[in-house]
Amino acid sequence: MLMHTSKSALHKALLELHVAIVLAGITGPLGRLISLPAEELVWYRLGLSLPLFVALSLWQQRPFPQLKRQEWAMLVLNGMLIGFHWICFFSSVKYANVSVALVCFSTSSLFTALLDPLVNRNGLRWRQVALSLLALAGIVVLFQFNVQYRLGIALGLLAAILSALFTLLNEKPAQHIPARTLSMYELLFAWIILSLIGPWYLHQHPFHWPGAADWIYLLILSWLCTVLAFTLSLSALKHISPFTINLSYNLEPIYGILIAFVLFQENRTLHLSFYVGFACILLSVVLQTLYTLHRHRLLRKQAATDQPIVQASSAFPSQEQID
Repeated sequence: MLMHTSKSALHKALLELHVAIVLAGITGPLGRLISLPAEELVWYRLGLSLPLFVALSLWQQRPFPQLKRQEWAMLVLNGMLIGFHWICFFSSVKYANVSVALVCFSTSSLFTALLDPLVNRNGLRWRQVALSLLALAGIVVLFQFNVQYRLGIALGLLAAILSALFTLLNEKPAQHIPARTLSMYELLFAWIILSLIGPWYLHQHPFHWPGAADWIYLLILSWLCTVLAFTLSLSALKHISPFTINLSYNLEPIYGILIAFVLFQENRTLHLSFYVGFACILLSVVLQTLYTLHRHRLLRKQAATDQPIVQASSAFPSQEQID
């Protein structure tokens, strides 16, 4: 639902939003282009993104909020979730390919709806079960007939689950912590956690220094696909509702898959089973989206007539789904 705003401002906001979504869609292809292992790739991405987030927060001259110990603990947990989500996602890209990783990632909204009753103690609805079974059918097709991608599929699904948990646990902190500050803290804790794990990782694996091309791709990934994409989303939020932005981000996997088809011709190596599985998952996401739109309209009508509003389950990632 669009907010009341001028036509030119609305067009600018829509352009900013879709540029942000395209930038988010590029992350998968960049993960394939960067030669580093996923763990090191994420560590560099965090390290290169953080200074810009800090600079933007200081430039706005907004005081950092005073947080309670429980809130700090939640930020640490969310930082760990986003760090390992990124590792699983980029590992899926490397063990399978961009298209498979993004198809698996597209299930995150369904995992969010499915896990919401467990996290927020809401009742489980049959609609959630039915849509999840439809998505599961697509996953089974992918897993059964694409043997060479099984590890990548498993890692992609784990990335989707971690993204869903991050979304649900991020709802309460996002209510009173500015979005940019919240993301800055979470990325900081993600980088600290990965740095603490670093000695154990380096004991098991050799260290890889990025090549010249890797540095270019890492800077694009960190500064454009992370910081700029987030900044554009925040700017669009001034004229477009969070609900519309969250729905629009379901285009991210589609954009990413199309980019992978163009850059790497992945469509030539994918079998019919991929498209069948993708169709099942996409259908479940589309049905979930249509239901959410319907539910949103009902809630607005109830609010307009001062009737009691029934809480709708969270079906989509929070406004900033850093991916």
